[in-house]
Amino acid sequence: MRIGTLDPLALTADQDARLHAQRCARCGSTTDLRPGGYAYTASGTDGGRLGWPVVLCKGCPGSGA
Repeated sequence: MRIGTLDPLALTADQDARLHAQRCARCGSTTDLRPGGYAYTASGTDGGRLGWPVVLCKGCPGSGA
């Protein structure tokens, strides 16, 4: 999900599952998930952002999405 700040009104079902920690934020895996930092969606028109705690699978390196 390393694509900058996401538009919450244009999320795909896959992106939504990743933001809700149901899938790895990087590869989409659903197994061996661990905390992985935050992803951000836009909030309002003034440039604000909302942080979402996301997960990574054991196969993806590092933290953060």
